[in-house]
Amino acid sequence: MLGWEFPPIKSGGLGVASKALAEAVAKQDVDLTFVLPSFVGKGVESEKAKLPFQIAYNNKKFNFKLLQNIKTTIYSPYLQEKDYENFMQKWSEESENPNKQIYGKNLFEEIQRYALEVENIELSEDFDVIHAHDWITCPAALRLKKRLKIPLVIHVHATEFDRTGGSFNQEVYKIEKEAWEMADKLIAVSNYTKGIVVEHYGIDPNKIEVVHNGKDDYVNPVNRKYMCRSDKKTVLFLGRLTIQKGPDWFIKVAQKVLKKRKDVQFLIAGTGDMMPKIIDEIVAKGFHKDIFCMGFLGKEECDTVFANSDVFVMPSVSEPFGLVALEAAQRGCAVILSSQSGAKEVLANSLQADFWDVNKMANHILASLEYPALKKTLVENANKEIENLTWERQAQKTIAIYHQLVN
Repeated sequence: MLGWEFPPIKSGGLGVASKALAEAVAKQDVDLTFVLPSFVGKGVESEKAKLPFQIAYNNKKFNFKLLQNIKTTIYSPYLQEKDYENFMQKWSEESENPNKQIYGKNLFEEIQRYALEVENIELSEDFDVIHAHDWITCPAALRLKKRLKIPLVIHVHATEFDRTGGSFNQEVYKIEKEAWEMADKLIAVSNYTKGIVVEHYGIDPNKIEVVHNGKDDYVNPVNRKYMCRSDKKTVLFLGRLTIQKGPDWFIKVAQKVLKKRKDVQFLIAGTGDMMPKIIDEIVAKGFHKDIFCMGFLGKEECDTVFANSDVFVMPSVSEPFGLVALEAAQRGCAVILSSQSGAKEVLANSLQADFWDVNKMANHILASLEYPALKKTLVENANKEIENLTWERQAQKTIAIYHQLVN
């Protein structure tokens, strides 16, 4: 299995989903090796003893001359190019690993570096299937498929159309399309994503299987520790502050709600390239006492902010799935989803609206806050819907795909 992120070295849901699926697959008697970029592999070394599978990464040195002529302008799946540099620099400075190293100046060079590492990694076992997560591992996956001559499954967690709001980078699109055409099977995280892959990339729908993401193992509720104003109802946005996630639409919705009710506060948890724009807009419109930007939150902080929230809103412009919606439902929030999301397929009884329909979304929030019985029903129905949406079940579907290819 090829991946780019792995908790705690992660910037989005991709790492969480990749690790959870890998654990669930490995627990069903599948001998699995998870191949990571060296800087991530070294960063999660301490996690290896806890895992039911092997982590591999290449320690060899490679000649940077091989990368000198590679174009460097690319849109990251998670961060703008400069933001990625800053993230990597910060991680390098804070890491206690004596072998820390930043391999490339930007994400695209890192991807090519990873492909070189994978192509040259020493594999001591015979493998039956390659399972690659998202476009960032595609160049490596194609090299490994050529080397090992075995089937390739590519897990589509997002497309360039999702990440950029339609203004896609032609180079990323080319990487995705070439890899998806050469793969033996694609796994899409939702029917919504499958539709995009078929419509915009021309991939045969019979080649694509849908395996939704699973819920986490959250059991114990967190005590409500108030953040910001404890005397107000709380509406939460939690995600990367990028065009894909719709934080600007969240501000528009908040403005509509605040015209009707003054006893509501809005929390924005996350970071991203749109952070300065969001802060400027909050200040310019005089909402600095009603809308609060909290920055990046760790897992425990996320649980606390969920416990403080009455309503969770996911106003994504294009959301392949949206694990955070499941987390919110599990933790007692009424969930309001963009109709342009994959999560609506497993949370069919949630309140939904097109991301641009700020009036409808605002009305959903007002109703959820006004009528406690509605919120209670939404939470109960959501948890019934996802009761059996476990990673174990999703792993079984994934393993069945492996067997199709091997047999």
